[in-house]
Amino acid sequence: MDVVSGTDTSTSSGGVDRLLAGIRRLTALADASTDAEAIFGELARELLSAPGAEEVHIHHLAVHGEEDELVVVYMFDGDGRLSYLVPRAERPPGVSWVASSGRSFLAADAEEFAASVPRLAATGAITCALLLPLAERGEVEVVVTLVRRVSEVFPSAAVELASALVEQAATALALVRARAEAGTDAVTGCMNHRAMRRRLDEEIGRAMRTGGLLSCLLIDLDDFKLVNDRHGHPAGDAMLREVVHALVGEFRAFDRVARYGGDEFVVILPNAELESAAAAATRALQRLRGLSSHDGDTRGVSASIGVAQWQAPMSTEELLEACDAALLRSKRQGKGRVIRASESFPSAR
Repeated sequence: MDVVSGTDTSTSSGGVDRLLAGIRRLTALADASTDAEAIFGELARELLSAPGAEEVHIHHLAVHGEEDELVVVYMFDGDGRLSYLVPRAERPPGVSWVASSGRSFLAADAEEFAASVPRLAATGAITCALLLPLAERGEVEVVVTLVRRVSEVFPSAAVELASALVEQAATALALVRARAEAGTDAVTGCMNHRAMRRRLDEEIGRAMRTGGLLSCLLIDLDDFKLVNDRHGHPAGDAMLREVVHALVGEFRAFDRVARYGGDEFVVILPNAELESAAAAATRALQRLRGLSSHDGDTRGVSASIGVAQWQAPMSTEELLEACDAALLRSKRQGKGRVIRASESFPSAR
């Protein structure tokens, strides 16, 4: 049921009369943070403070076929927090209306509560509930609900203030996500090629300054083209995501997995010499063999891996070339194996 009753606030007159300290804090946080959750937490604190909400409910709308939606509730100046999942089919009518219309509204009596936010009404006395859309790229992704259970109904100035804060949070989130996407591969979610080279430059610089160790893996999936040809590119993309998930789970928290291009991946291994990097590569190869295969192959996913250790004064390009030379020899020796750069011969390229 998407029919709700209440006051549509999209046409409210008036506005914010002063530059909000909360907007400045949200902007500063967006400039420094890569964490969307930090933006939501700061937004909740501002809404609990400036407009005077007693509870702030952040309702994350389901995407990509998800069945459940996450609701995070902030109270007590933002220090109190709880969360729960609600089935998409049980989304409150008021949330559905805001999500579909992109407009906000204020519910302020028992009939409106029952029609729009029945779950809130069932949890105790309530004075009013202000529902606001948080949209990014023209799509409502989150519905923010400000609740008062004791204080009087939000005045128009508080509504305008809350709307301005939510709009600023949307801008902050867009900045944070754009920054993340700039270094993220769109298919797999891991580091992309450009970000990988930047990170490898940084790790080489650190190794040069400190005399530390650094190794690198270049992983190529064997016969991956057959997956795309036989099952289509969506199946191929799904396999790439499974591979990245397996690799991230295998390596250390400070190692970095990146998509080099196509079906090739780079793993950056700080503080690792060649032998330990090769051992890690062998474990990763075994883990990939444990993945499901679209062709029912009992070997799972096969890969060829080249391993190289950085030695001064190697550049980023030279380190990757050393990995590539080892990888090429792995392919020529029959695929599905790990080859160290010290075992490869440049003339074999």
